[in-house]
Amino acid sequence: MFENEKVLNTLASKVTELMLKYEEVCEANEALRNELISVKAQNEAKSNQIMRLEEELKNQDLASDDLLKQVEAVLGR
Repeated sequence: MFENEKVLNTLASKVTELMLKYEEVCEANEALRNELISVKAQNEAKSNQIMRLEEELKNQDLASDDLLKQVEAVLGR
């Protein structure tokens, strides 16, 4: 009888332990999910910034080319 009680107590203890670990893993999973969402948003913002900067660079290159052509025209080249 006492042996069954001991086994039952050990089993209950292990189940409680597993439940606590499960809750910890669920919390860690939620934290990682939130971090992933944040990082994806940051990535999107950086991608947009890169596209904007590339467009600005392209426009500045065109402006530089136009300016160079004007200087060459003035110098008679």
